[in-house]
Amino acid sequence: REQTGIAYCQSAVAKLLKKNGLRRLRPKLIPGKPPSEKEQTDFIEKYEKLRKSAADPESGRVVIFCDAMHFVHQTVPATCWGDPSERPVLKANSGRQRLNIMGGYDPVTCKLIHETDEKNCDSEKAIIFFKKLLRTYPKASMIKVFADNATYFHARNTQEWLEKNPRISLYFLPAYAPNLNLIERLWRFAKGKLIRNTYYEKYKTFRCHVFRLLNNIHNYESELSSLMVEKFQIIRQ
Repeated sequence: REQTGIAYCQSAVAKLLKKNGLRRLRPKLIPGKPPSEKEQTDFIEKYEKLRKSAADPESGRVVIFCDAMHFVHQTVPATCWGDPSERPVLKANSGRQRLNIMGGYDPVTCKLIHETDEKNCDSEKAIIFFKKLLRTYPKASMIKVFADNATYFHARNTQEWLEKNPRISLYFLPAYAPNLNLIERLWRFAKGKLIRNTYYEKYKTFRCHVFRLLNNIHNYESELSSLMVEKFQIIRQ
């Protein structure tokens, strides 16, 4: 109005915006302090070299993307098709109980290894998870684990255990770079399947569904084939 002398009402402004190709969008979230583009590209180059060696079955090397996830016994509303005159209504839980998962995704075999229970993710749980990796890959000469900078991975007892078990080699991702951790996509997929627009009256039912998905991830191979590709997005400032 100050620039043109024309007073538009709110609905007219909306029509004008639509006419110019704009529409209401949900903002996309990115880390507030992402690493530099060079840090991200350096990691991708380093990973691709390691991945080539792991792809050779005779090398005895395994690559794992590791991350923790917390599934709360609570309904998470998400967008869905519906009649505007009868808005969808979902029941909610108390949200006081949750499952804490420490998982590892193998991009070669598309296998998920996880340690899941009600206990918090700490150095003790990290060691239990690493032991499970050793049992899962008894013939592997080296298990290369890519993980974020969680404190329990840096804890003294975790580092001491890793020194005594050199078959596991821990590589830390650049800080604030979930885009470089392949298993993050798997967690988003699992959330969509398990808790978005879904109500579980009892916690034990919720727990059962979580374990059923985590233990049978191969049942979703067709849905995951286009999602779990090793192409990493670069976050730009």
